[in-house]
Amino acid sequence: MWFERDVAAGGDVIVDCGNNALAEIAVRIGCSKTMAENYALLGLDLRLRLPLTRVVFAAGGLDYARVAKISRSLGGFTAATVAAAEPEIVAAARSLSPGPLGSAIEHVLIRIAPDEVAQRRIDATRCRRVRKRRDGDLGVFEAVLSPEECEATWQRIAEVADTVCTHDRRNRQYRLVDAFQALIHGENRLQCKCGRADCVAAEKVSGKRRTPLVQVSIDVATLLGLLSNPAYLEGYGPIDPALARELAADGTWQAMLTEALEMARSLGLVGDDAAPVQPDSAETPDSESAPEPAEPRPPRACVSVFHGRGRRRTAGWLPEFGSTPALSDPATAELSPTAVAQLVATAIAKDPQLANGEHPDGHGGHSTPPPGALEYRPDAETVAIVRARDRHCRFPGCRVPAKKCQVDHVIPFRHHAPHAGGWTIPSNLQCLCAFHHQLKTMKLWSAKMLPGAIIIWTSSYHTSHITLPDGGLTASPPDPDLIPKIRNGPDKWEPSPPDQCDDPPPF
Repeated sequence: MWFERDVAAGGDVIVDCGNNALAEIAVRIGCSKTMAENYALLGLDLRLRLPLTRVVFAAGGLDYARVAKISRSLGGFTAATVAAAEPEIVAAARSLSPGPLGSAIEHVLIRIAPDEVAQRRIDATRCRRVRKRRDGDLGVFEAVLSPEECEATWQRIAEVADTVCTHDRRNRQYRLVDAFQALIHGENRLQCKCGRADCVAAEKVSGKRRTPLVQVSIDVATLLGLLSNPAYLEGYGPIDPALARELAADGTWQAMLTEALEMARSLGLVGDDAAPVQPDSAETPDSESAPEPAEPRPPRACVSVFHGRGRRRTAGWLPEFGSTPALSDPATAELSPTAVAQLVATAIAKDPQLANGEHPDGHGGHSTPPPGALEYRPDAETVAIVRARDRHCRFPGCRVPAKKCQVDHVIPFRHHAPHAGGWTIPSNLQCLCAFHHQLKTMKLWSAKMLPGAIIIWTSSYHTSHITLPDGGLTASPPDPDLIPKIRNGPDKWEPSPPDQCDDPPPF
């Protein structure tokens, strides 16, 4: 339906409704936008290009992995080539697993259309790329190269890995990884680790390797040893607090401070008047003047507001670990992300007006604009604060890192009337990847900022989804009362007036 709407729109207006279908699929079934796109494209391929594969798949003769392999392998070939090769490929797919099936498909295509195979190989060289991703406790660095480049790279790594003697204590894979690292740092050999005085390969490797520049986010309570919340390594994901402290002790780092008063109050270190709580050691509990113990406060279901960045610290300087009493009272423990999401969903179900946002005007509760609030582009510190708070795209289920995201005004900024539109302040900014930013700009999805930088998203189907800030924390599904019954189709898309349109990327 959405693709047909795209075709119907046509003309000079780019609606790109198909992207909204992909976003809806991803949110509904809990997968990434890329996986939703794979499902949609495979469905279209089966419908339009692979009729025989579709029939066998629907009858249960082939599983999803084999069908996906067929679709990917036949991409880019003419309809005549696909029609000629499909019967033989489907027959092979009945008895082969996806890996061997890929080789069998290559044999069939080379025999039927060698010129097309050669042209596809040439076109594929334009798609060379490198990427990094997480794999459990390790990171994976991948490079997609042409066949000859791949072989040359492997041979060079193997040559460096073999520069040690036969008594080196590392296995083959370990030495290959060390060889890759050596080449990255401009070294042509490995330092042998056999430990023998008469080692023939004991040539010392000179030069100091470059120290990487990384960004680690960790809350102050965990840094002090009060809590054990995960830290966040930019570009990698959650890391344990011990590794975060190790990185902080071995480099120059800069703290981005939250409002210290909020944390001090939650720990019971200061009172409401911001004065330190002094223990009354001169009086006994039996004393008539002894104050009554205050009731423990419930934990705040929000995150502190970021205010500014601290000064740079040199390597080795860290707060004394565990210098403040550890939290022992469960009442002072932080709420989990799931609990926060459930509280928000329940509150909105009882009072739907809360879904309009804490500050619907986008002014963050300020009566006068703070410095920079009326400027369209936020300054570097504001961008750093928003990215450190969000850590990734704030759209439901999206995990594009914040550094790859655009900074979006939740309430649109108005160039011709900056006072009337949303202001450029952290409480009106969020990180959005280009894909989901475009959907919001087109009004296919809407966002409202709740207290604590919690965001409630509403789709064109009027389904609602809650996302939390602070590093890849996944909110649980909202309360069922928050989601109205799904109707037959989405609302009609209508362009907004120019003054109310969201701003073009990157803000």
